[in-house]
Amino acid sequence: MKYPNITFEPLFSWVNRPRIMYSPGLRSEVGYEMAQLGGKRAVIFTDKGLVAAGIVEMVAEEVRKSDLELAGVFDSIIQDARIDIINAGAAFYRKCGADCMIAVGGGSVMDTAKAVNIMISGGNDDFQPLADQAGLWEGAKQLPPHIAFPTTAGTGCEVTNAMVVLDVAAHAKLQVTHPYCNCDIAMLDPELTIKLPAKITAFTGIDALTHAIEGITSTGAEPIADALGLHAIRLIFKYLPIAVKNPEDITARGHMLLASSIAGMCFVNTMTGGVHATAHALGALYGIPHGLANAIMLPVVMAFNASEVPERYMMIADAMGLDVKDKKPVEAAKMAVKAVVSLKKKIGLTDTLKDFKVPNDPAKLKPLVELAAADGQVSYNPHYLEEEDILKIYMKAI
Repeated sequence: MKYPNITFEPLFSWVNRPRIMYSPGLRSEVGYEMAQLGGKRAVIFTDKGLVAAGIVEMVAEEVRKSDLELAGVFDSIIQDARIDIINAGAAFYRKCGADCMIAVGGGSVMDTAKAVNIMISGGNDDFQPLADQAGLWEGAKQLPPHIAFPTTAGTGCEVTNAMVVLDVAAHAKLQVTHPYCNCDIAMLDPELTIKLPAKITAFTGIDALTHAIEGITSTGAEPIADALGLHAIRLIFKYLPIAVKNPEDITARGHMLLASSIAGMCFVNTMTGGVHATAHALGALYGIPHGLANAIMLPVVMAFNASEVPERYMMIADAMGLDVKDKKPVEAAKMAVKAVVSLKKKIGLTDTLKDFKVPNDPAKLKPLVELAAADGQVSYNPHYLEEEDILKIYMKAI
């Protein structure tokens, strides 16, 4: 494909802090790497499902083989990084006398660990006032040593300087940023993802795809993010179906972990858009897992945006492996939307909002629409979203 005429803002900045390491079996290096960071007593942050699956023990075993002391395992994290659980995690860290942390899990685990580390550094007992500030940049300092092992290939939380936390009382997801909240080292070990169920593999993979597509089409899009996002799309379209069908294929699992991190580096510098705004509201009010909410909303929002930035969607279609030669940008954009729908069917994602009892009633959808319209990611959508637009998008997804 001939490179189309692409514009971007003449001034932008690029930030990427974590060191990234990759290898099957990489967990064997956790003790050495944490020692290099100065950590001596570690708490593992995770969830009970990963403990039961034996994934946490795979990391804990390597900690015990090293000079790093395992101070404790905090496994109370559930879906979404809840403020009450974040507070409990910080109290646990202090009680254990820890001086470093290891996050083993998906987005909720990694976001919880980020928030806990901010609290430990600042001596805070309650994360709510920090969450209410949203941006924690003024006077920000380096945090205690922190290594992350992502166990899903989707969120990219290991490389992002942001977290999404759930305010249970307000039924709202709050986006919080801090320049040093992401881990010091993202250790990508695909052996830790082999036991991931097929459906979670599928929708976390589409989560990563969403990050790449929205990062490329965001109003903050720029060439570095384009390069990362486009390659993430290539990897996902090739390896996600394989990872779903053959979960023990370490090559596919490894490439999906890499695609997730690459897509994370793309969108954290450009932000996202309408998919994330609508998905955040769905998670807050209907409890739909974030990756699955993104998977439901992605093709609908893409179709809404296609005519606004067709050249960017043309690049996306090319990265998907579609033949866009001699195609007009708008035509190629429509091809990209169809390709996402096809990929979802191929990996077994047939869910709609109806499956989660989201009402097909404009009046009843009003709280959902208002919450999505107030989401910080709306302003980055390439096609300006009015509340009536958001309502139409939700209605099409039911």
